[in-house]
Amino acid sequence: MILNKHRLAGFTLLELLIAMSLLGLILALLFGGMRLGARSWDAGEMHAENSTHLALLQGFLRRELSQVTPFHWKKKADMNLAFIGEPDNIKMVAPIAVRLGAGGLFLISLELAQDNDFGQLVMKRAIPVADSVDFTALENVEKIVLAEHVQEVSFAYFGAETKDAEPQWQDQWGNKDSQQHLPYLIRVRVKFSNGRVWPDLVVAPVIGSDTGCVWDSSISRCVSG
Repeated sequence: MILNKHRLAGFTLLELLIAMSLLGLILALLFGGMRLGARSWDAGEMHAENSTHLALLQGFLRRELSQVTPFHWKKKADMNLAFIGEPDNIKMVAPIAVRLGAGGLFLISLELAQDNDFGQLVMKRAIPVADSVDFTALENVEKIVLAEHVQEVSFAYFGAETKDAEPQWQDQWGNKDSQQHLPYLIRVRVKFSNGRVWPDLVVAPVIGSDTGCVWDSSISRCVSG
């Protein structure tokens, strides 16, 4: 009789195996849930980080493109406008934020560069010298990477070739003798390798060639000429 009481108070080997199996299943489910939660958290953080970087980059490009300066090469006979807009790159003269270096006007280029299998949106900058007649100074300067994993970058320019022509979007600007002024609008489109596409960034240069002012780098503003 005593043996029967001890047998009823304990667990059989089968019951222990079943309990351990259930416990293992519960732990596996809990671990899977934790992994899923961690992945969701990481994905959320990455999305927030990408969105923040995108907002900062778009703000930077908007600021730079809005401050494009109607600078003319002084040593060139035809006094060409120092602005070349191509479908996949842009070269211009504009001030750069002081936190990125010394103030004043810079020769600036924005273009798509290849780094192994990945594309990068890069910027180059150089200080123009008195006898500058083109953007050659940008060829050997260090690249500043603005965005990684970029598949395509395209620029477009809205304006009229002559005073009598109707403004329209064009793939190029500054390569024609008649284009001696800045475009009214500059559009930037960026497509990433993962298929993500920026909303079109359309910027109007604040200083136009027809404003009758000259950029004064000492006070960082346009003054009457």
